[in-house]
Amino acid sequence: MDRLYDLRRCLYYISFSLSFIGFMLPIYALDVGASVMEVGMLYSVFSLISIIIRPKVGNLLDRRGRKIGLFIGVVLYCLVNFLLLIGRDFKYLFLTRIFQSIGASFLWISVDTMVSDVSYAGNRSENFGSISQAIGRGDFIGCIIGLGIFFSKYFNEPFKVVFTLYFIFSLISLYICIFKIEETLCYKRDIRTKSYIKEKKATKFILIAGFIFYIFSLVFPLYIIYLKEYITGNLYLIGLVFLPGEAFQLFLPRRFGILADKYDRRKIVILGLFFLGVLQLFVPFIKDYFEFLIIYTLVSLIFMLIDPAASGLVIEYIGDGKRGESYGLYSLAGGVGGTLGPLAGTYYYEHIGGETIFIIGGILLIFVSGIINYSLRKKQSVKYKF
Repeated sequence: MDRLYDLRRCLYYISFSLSFIGFMLPIYALDVGASVMEVGMLYSVFSLISIIIRPKVGNLLDRRGRKIGLFIGVVLYCLVNFLLLIGRDFKYLFLTRIFQSIGASFLWISVDTMVSDVSYAGNRSENFGSISQAIGRGDFIGCIIGLGIFFSKYFNEPFKVVFTLYFIFSLISLYICIFKIEETLCYKRDIRTKSYIKEKKATKFILIAGFIFYIFSLVFPLYIIYLKEYITGNLYLIGLVFLPGEAFQLFLPRRFGILADKYDRRKIVILGLFFLGVLQLFVPFIKDYFEFLIIYTLVSLIFMLIDPAASGLVIEYIGDGKRGESYGLYSLAGGVGGTLGPLAGTYYYEHIGGETIFIIGGILLIFVSGIINYSLRKKQSVKYKF
């Protein structure tokens, strides 16, 4: 029995709008008169709200169940699509990001916890990869639909058409969430693995995770801005940058998850961060569109490699006693790093130049890969019961 089948279906439909919103956010904000710093604010408010709410979400999931958190998250994502359907200015966009942050906090912590509930040490990253793959498929289809309508000459108000469709698909996701998905809180703890985890190691893991999220968000909002300002202002070409990575998302995450289960998840993360840093160092020297496309696609592939491995490490380092709380703390680290990163990145972008910030981010990624190798060495025994 595939216990994640309905969860994947739910996430497939709710993910239709994710990449399109990510693509349009910096472009649209700049078009309505926002500064680069204000674009950073849109990313930071998302993370700031998550800092406030995510610790509460994890405790709620452990006390009341995972499905209630999933339900709240899906409802709020439905609301986000509806708000983008009826209004489009900077203030509206700012408000939408607040609701999106609350929804993301409930949705993704619930998903991570549910996946962990039905997994054991030998297939945890594979299951996380299969979830990422379902999200990627919805993401890809939604991106094709959104960009196709946006660049079409047949629609006077393409945004309304796009987000009407996204809203309908999100309602399908809500139906699956309510009537198809079962609660996983009642599943037994992972009896196949007995881990001896010190609180000091969990603290190290959270601090390092927060620093990694900070570095990611320091640069991530700037890729598209850099592309638009230094290489091409053609929105059609900018939209195409997303497609190769989205295409790989259709089939690679689960395979990367199997790879992480088979080999050392920690080493996968270390190597991924190192090569991501190296790639980032090359960005300032790229002024050709197709070279940028290759780099951006490789960056997307490395993110796909790191994600299931890192998600699988959470239980190993934070603990298995309260899974909702564990993933809540992990998400909290992401929220703190994600709040500070965009503000710092956009500030540096405006004051020291677009090229320099990518070099700084690349050096920091290489540095943190070494920190992980030194600080998070495995000293726990793992036993399997067959």
